Amino acid sequence: METAITKMLSIRYPIVAAPMFLVSGARLLLAVAEAGGIGVIPSLNFRTHQAFREFLETFPQGVPFGVNLILKDNPRLEEDLLAVAERRVPLVVTSLGDPTPVVEKVKAYGGVVWCDVVGLRHGRKAVEAGADALVAVASGAGGHAGQVSPFVLGPWLKAELGVPVLIAGGIATGRQLLAALALGDGAYIGTRFIATLESEAPLEYKEALLRATPEDILYTPEVTGVPANFLKESLERFRQGGGKAWKEVYSAGHGVAFIREIPSAKEVVARLVAEYQEAKKALP
Repeated sequence: METAITKMLSIRYPIVAAPMFLVSGARLLLAVAEAGGIGVIPSLNFRTHQAFREFLETFPQGVPFGVNLILKDNPRLEEDLLAVAERRVPLVVTSLGDPTPVVEKVKAYGGVVWCDVVGLRHGRKAVEAGADALVAVASGAGGHAGQVSPFVLGPWLKAELGVPVLIAGGIATGRQLLAALALGDGAYIGTRFIATLESEAPLEYKEALLRATPEDILYTPEVTGVPANFLKESLERFRQGGGKAWKEVYSAGHGVAFIREIPSAKEVVARLVAEYQEAKKALP
């Protein structure tokens, strides 16, 4: 399943476990990498810079993984980026801001930089800054998502900007993986990996995904100030004053439609590949 993304990172499948706040952890990254994909972890999943450094120092050498850096209003950005460069993290994914300083630092040691974008304007700026690929965060993606259909956003960015593009937004099955590779160069999958044995999400969060349908997802800026997709039942608790927004409001995308069990992350990757192959053979 070779694409520009697999060649860029020397991985077997263009399957990426997206960075998820307080969900992505070392166990998930290792499981996805062992299955042939790659996982990305937010640096801010660690409460302190020192804890992030300790993770980088202990994560096994030679295992492909990525780090997500939030660029906007992140007081730890400079020191976290320095640690990333010292560890020579193979992949860095930026979100919410100008990636220029990150691109310069990461490319200096031979790393790869992708940028989350929700539209053409930000995509163009990212490419001008030197991004190696774009993550088209389309309608239906969990967390901070755009409003353009993945059927449009991915191929539009690729046609206009000429760089590899990963599709993010509702992908949970191999049939959708096949569609993503028709539209772009890889699949950027979040919600499906929340409901896995290796994710750091609490069991209540995972079980809520099993109950949910796409109609239970609400798109709103009220939690973080930036429009994002959340599970309605957790959002209702938040609105009634129950719990901290960053901890107890559950991000989720439209891919919940196809999530009805909690397998291992390795099994998720294996199923995606098998279903992809079946769907490809079944095409007219």
